[in-house]
Amino acid sequence: MELSTLNGNIIGVISNNYKEDDFKDLLVKDIIVNKTKESLKMVKLDETILDKKFSDLSSNYQNKVILASKLHDKEIVLVNFSRGLLKKEISYFKSLFRKVVSYNRRIILIDKNAELFLNCVDRIYVINNDTVKYDTIDIFDKILELYIDPPQIVEFSNRCEKMGIRLDHYTELDELLKAIYRIKA
Repeated sequence: MELSTLNGNIIGVISNNYKEDDFKDLLVKDIIVNKTKESLKMVKLDETILDKKFSDLSSNYQNKVILASKLHDKEIVLVNFSRGLLKKEISYFKSLFRKVVSYNRRIILIDKNAELFLNCVDRIYVINNDTVKYDTIDIFDKILELYIDPPQIVEFSNRCEKMGIRLDHYTELDELLKAIYRIKA
């Protein structure tokens, strides 16, 4: 299946069919070739990393290097990008992704971490054996839970619903807390 045929600017894909880029024996400076300083700065790395071997980096840093190497591509495909990232870093990269697509780029995130998809992707596809098995625009979609663990805020809303407490589908914690407070009052 050609990922370029999928609809959306920032796309979430749940699949085991795609392999990560293999940069194992390369130095970082051999991976990032376009506008090195700017690319590294955007992913919160500095130039001291350029002379390090890719395989010696943590998965967190490896993912940042891969993103920096692809920032100038028209279509950016990232496999398991969230691996090794802290929640705060995921938030930063979600905002970076939105900025990148505003420059007429497209991002395809192949990952199993639904937190990465929350408030970020236009559409989520479940792909198995090069076939789209399911797609949705709603992170609260119950069928999606068959393929991926939902984000914590979605899980909380679903639990409340099972207990008879109806909450709208909030994707921001502040809004959810306000709704809970309004119920209590």
